[in-house]
Amino acid sequence: MAECEWMYTGWSRKQGPSDDWIENTNKFLDRAFSMPNVVEDGTIKCPCATCRNFLRQTRLTVEMHLCRAGFKDNYRIWTAHGEGVDSTYVEGGHDDAFCETDHMDEMLATIAGGHPPPIDDQPPAYAKAFYRMVESADQLVHESTTHSSLSGMARLLALKAQYNMSIAHFEANLELIHELLPPESKLPKDFYQSKKLFEGLGMAYVKIDVCYNNCMLYYKDNESEDKCDVCGTSRYEDGSSKVPRKVLRYLPITDRLQRLYLHEHTAQLLRSHYPSKSGKMVQEHNFVHISLCFSLG
Repeated sequence: MAECEWMYTGWSRKQGPSDDWIENTNKFLDRAFSMPNVVEDGTIKCPCATCRNFLRQTRLTVEMHLCRAGFKDNYRIWTAHGEGVDSTYVEGGHDDAFCETDHMDEMLATIAGGHPPPIDDQPPAYAKAFYRMVESADQLVHESTTHSSLSGMARLLALKAQYNMSIAHFEANLELIHELLPPESKLPKDFYQSKKLFEGLGMAYVKIDVCYNNCMLYYKDNESEDKCDVCGTSRYEDGSSKVPRKVLRYLPITDRLQRLYLHEHTAQLLRSHYPSKSGKMVQEHNFVHISLCFSLG
């Protein structure tokens, strides 16, 4: 385990880094960038309090991030920068590799596409949403689990989709889970907070009003219609509030395909052809894989 108290005593947001902190940080980066198993395409995982070892950066960018934001909390074993894991320390619940469940670090790096949102004093809304996800991925639900708030909620929302749970059913399960968890647990309390956690995914959907009997969409040329051209059913609930009776949530395919192609392994699976062992091109369809990715997205 490295003697690393300097990481937190030599830097403050108001006063900035001390001379000793700068010297030790340069030694840390010299060591990290000298290790072939740590460096990838001239980058290492950035250990700043914003990137939290989820995103890879060049040395200059890492230096800037560390000077501005400092090191991530409790990074006392440099598991992402070539230091071995102490089993006793892992049992205490402090090892970063042990805490990163379900490859959430890879997911966040894929979402950012290697280019994280800015870490300015007042980042835009999409950046704030992304960094909320980063923070929740680094925050255990409670001290006796390996699940972070992000990984735990991702599993719960996947179950909701898989078994077609209603929102009421989901929240009832969530309420029971909270009764079983310690009072200080970090899991979201309801469906709204759960969805809010994943805003940083940037996977928006489009709401389109639809006929109550599924005859037509109120879209494009029919966008201003007040009743169905086929069955004559009113588009809106009774009254003057203009609340639609039925709404279709359309998931644009472009954003989802971009996310799938950002990851090298998934991009290979999405190819329509692949070379066989014989050297000939073979047609391959991956509709099942794509469908699963879309359902989880």
